[in-house]
Amino acid sequence: MDSFIAIDYETANSNYLSACALGITFVERGVVLESVQTYIKPPEEFSTFDPFNITIHKIQPSQVKNAPSFDTVWEVIEKFHSKNNVPFACHYSGFDIRVTEALLKYYDIKYQEIEFYDTFTIAKKMWPEFSNHKLNYLAQKFDIELDHHNASSDAQACALIALKQIEVLEKKSLSEVAQNYGFKLGILNSSGIKTMSNSKIYGGGSFGNKTDSSKGLTPSKEVNTGSDLFGKRVVFTGELSTLTREIAIQRAVDNGAIVNSAVSGKTNFLVVGISDLIDFNEGRKTRKLKAAEVFSDEGHDISIIDEEDFLKMTI
Repeated sequence: MDSFIAIDYETANSNYLSACALGITFVERGVVLESVQTYIKPPEEFSTFDPFNITIHKIQPSQVKNAPSFDTVWEVIEKFHSKNNVPFACHYSGFDIRVTEALLKYYDIKYQEIEFYDTFTIAKKMWPEFSNHKLNYLAQKFDIELDHHNASSDAQACALIALKQIEVLEKKSLSEVAQNYGFKLGILNSSGIKTMSNSKIYGGGSFGNKTDSSKGLTPSKEVNTGSDLFGKRVVFTGELSTLTREIAIQRAVDNGAIVNSAVSGKTNFLVVGISDLIDFNEGRKTRKLKAAEVFSDEGHDISIIDEEDFLKMTI
């Protein structure tokens, strides 16, 4: 069975270069060798901790004050990677791989080409009947022990989900699993990132007359074509705690999403605000949530995500 490295970052704020913790799980021939977490001291100009991020991962500035910088931490990963030439696995590669890219560039680190695999992308294809494909949801489904937002625990859960995906399809490698759904492993090299999904359309996106919530909006910056939201239809429900609805919609558009006001069979992501999420977890569902579950049960490609996941996908 395959060997690979599962990774998971936590960040101090919304900048990729603010990575403050990294979880690493080493898998060799289908066996988890070790899972470790290391704090990372962000570069001074990116070291401010956002209260929202602290609420999520509980990491305080004092805990990274004397931590190693990323270039030192990278040596541990590179040693295993260069020796075995293995792919990386992560849940939401659009976040973790872009954090990796940003840090490698910032520290001017020379590295071998990295292939990567996204457990989230495959989970959506493999288990379309699930109401969402968040890491903690999948861990619960498969009885995987998880201390969510502890980076090493998240990385290990990702690794075990990847191994589960190999097992379900009776394949030998992550590459074979990806190929089963028409994908190739993503690639990170000095030229940039090529995402795993070959279903994304690069170079545009649809805005304005094909939307309603985002009608008239155009991207405020270069569109992030590597985002998991690129070319997807997004609907919001409930109040977000860190963004106004207007800013959230703009952020989605900047990542190539089409934002609608109502859930339909074409909706790909329903972003749930904190109050509605609490109600949802307690069995109380809004009209939009009920509609999303109905369409999911009918086999439509729709995922229910929370504010944290949305922020990671649009950072």
